[in-house]
Amino acid sequence: MIKTENLTINGKEFVRTYSDAGHYVVGGSPEGEYDEAIDLAEFGRIYTEGDLIPEDESEATVNE
Repeated sequence: MIKTENLTINGKEFVRTYSDAGHYVVGGSPEGEYDEAIDLAEFGRIYTEGDLIPEDESEATVNE
């Protein structure tokens, strides 16, 4: 399922979008597949859930 959370960084509002099921989020600008997306809130970007992130790729992200 797609999840979002609001963040404030250096006084600017952002939205973090991710999948709680280990899928890519698809959309954005440039449009693509992302492990997670963090956008300025004013952009109002919408994402959908894409393919499952391969296990070896998600483990590399966690360990780095």
